[in-house]
Amino acid sequence: MAGSHASGYNKRMSSALRSLLALATTAPLLAAQGGYTTERFPDLGLSFPRARTYEAIPTQPNEEQIVLDFGEKVPDDTKKRKRVRPEMCIVWIERAPKRAARTGEGDPPPSGGGDDAPEAKPEAKPDPKAPKPIDSIESFVEQRLRGYKLGDAKPGKDREGCKVREFELEPPKNGPATWICAYENEQRTIAVLGQCDEKDMGEEQKIWRHTAEHFDIGEPEGKNRAKVEQIYARKSLSGVEHRVDVRLALVRGWKVEDTLNYIVLYDTPDQPLVRKIIRDLELLRKEYEQLFPSETPVTSVSAVRICKSRDEYLSYGGPPQSAGYWNYEDEELVLYDAETQDKAHHISDANTFIALYHEAFHQYIHYSTGELPPHSWFNEGHGDFFSGATIKDGKVRSIGPNPWRVRTIQNAIKTGNHVPLRELVTYEQPQYYANPYVCYAEGWSLIYFLRKSEVVAKRPEWAQLLPTYFAELKSGYAAELAKLEEQGKSKDKEARAKAGLAVRQAALARATQGVDLDELETAWKTFVAAIQEPKRE
Repeated sequence: MAGSHASGYNKRMSSALRSLLALATTAPLLAAQGGYTTERFPDLGLSFPRARTYEAIPTQPNEEQIVLDFGEKVPDDTKKRKRVRPEMCIVWIERAPKRAARTGEGDPPPSGGGDDAPEAKPEAKPDPKAPKPIDSIESFVEQRLRGYKLGDAKPGKDREGCKVREFELEPPKNGPATWICAYENEQRTIAVLGQCDEKDMGEEQKIWRHTAEHFDIGEPEGKNRAKVEQIYARKSLSGVEHRVDVRLALVRGWKVEDTLNYIVLYDTPDQPLVRKIIRDLELLRKEYEQLFPSETPVTSVSAVRICKSRDEYLSYGGPPQSAGYWNYEDEELVLYDAETQDKAHHISDANTFIALYHEAFHQYIHYSTGELPPHSWFNEGHGDFFSGATIKDGKVRSIGPNPWRVRTIQNAIKTGNHVPLRELVTYEQPQYYANPYVCYAEGWSLIYFLRKSEVVAKRPEWAQLLPTYFAELKSGYAAELAKLEEQGKSKDKEARAKAGLAVRQAALARATQGVDLDELETAWKTFVAAIQEPKRE
C-alpha cells in the first residue's frame, strides 16, 4: 500500500464552507460515481456503504492491520486510467490490555528479578531495530507509511462509542495523497484510509468520507457470548465460564485452543512451538499434581498467552528482564516466542520452555494452596526446579539442573556472597527480590538438593522438609480461611495477608523442627559444588 500527502483542499476552506460544500455536492456525487452498495462483514462486526465504482482487492495472507481493501475499478480503455489508482482500505488496530506483571501476592518482581542470571541474559536489552507493536494510528503511520507525516487531527462527532479523528498526511516526494478517518476506543482503532493522486483528492475524499460517516460498528461475530458458549456445549471441560470470557476478550488475529486444564492463546505463527507448549503443559501438570496434591480438585482454568515477540510480550505487562510471568490477578501466564528475537545472541525456544515450565508451576501452586503463595525459596525454587525438565515422546523423562542458575550459585558460594540458609528460608518476597540473582539461584539449588541428593534421601528429617512444609501450608491456610469466613472477613485482603504470613511461618517452623540448618547447609554446599552445568541450546 502506498503512502500519501496532504492536499491543499481542506486547508483552503473553513470548516463551515466545507460543510456547505458537502451538502451541496452529495446528490451530484451519487449520480456521478454510480451510488453506493452496502457491505456487511459479520466476522468483523462492520457494515458500511461502498462506492459502486470501487471493487474488492484481496489482502495479503500475512497482512495484520488492513482487514479490507477496495480499489477503483480500472477502465478497459488505458487512456482513461488514472496515474494512481484510488484505493480505500479498512485498518483494524487492536490494543493489548494494560497489565502489571505479578508472580504472586504483593508487588511485581523487580527488573531483572529472577528469570535469568546476568551472564545468561541476552534478551534483557530490547533490540532497537525490532519493530514496536502497532497499537494506534500514529504507530501505524510511522511503521506502515514510512516517510509520511501525520497532520493535526480534526476531531469529528463521536459515534459508535468511539472518538472520531480525521487526518491528512504530508507525503514524501511523489507520494499519493492520503486521508484517514479513525474510530478509536480503549480496545481498538478502526479506520478508513484512502489514497489517490493529488489531483483526484477532492472527489475521492468525498467518497471516503461518505463511507466513514456511515460506518456501523458492532461486535464481531466471535464476540457473541451465546455463540461462543455453543463451542463448549458438547465438551466436558472445566471452567467454561472463564474460557468463554477469554475468547470474548480475544484480540483480533490471535488464535485459541483449549486443553483439559488450560486455554492457550497465541499470536506466533510457529505452530511446532505452540503444539509442544500445549503438550508440555498437560504433561507437567501431572508432575505438579503428583508432588503437590490439592485438598480439593483444582478446577480453575488459566490462560496461557504466547506472544510473537518480546515487544508484544512487554505490552502485555512482561517485566523487562524476563522471558515469562504468571499474572495471578488476570489468571494468565504470559511468555513469548524467544527464537524470533535475536539469533546472533543464540536465543532459542529453549528459553521459552524454561520460562514456561517455571511460570506454569506458579500458576498451579496458586490454586493448590488455596491462593496462598508459599515462601519465595519454595515457590521460585520449585519454578526453577521444573525448568530443568526434559520432555520427550509424551513423557517427562528427567529433571536436571536449571541452566540459568548453576554458575550463579556456585560463584556465590565460592565468594561467600550466598545467603545463609537459615535466613533464606525465612525471607518474604520483598527480601528475596532485594537480591534476586543470588536468591533465585540459591532457592533453586536448595530445592534441587532436597529433591535430588542421595544424602537427603538417607536423612528422614531432611527428606520430609518439603512435603511437611506444603502439607502444613495447605491445612493451616484452609483453617485460617474458615475462621475469616466466620468473621465475615473472607474477602478482606489485609486480613488474608496477615493470616497467610502466620501460616507460612508456622509451616516453616513445623517443617524445620529437628533439622540442624547449619549441618544442612554444609551438605548443600558440597552438593552444589559438584553440579555439572548443562549445555545451553
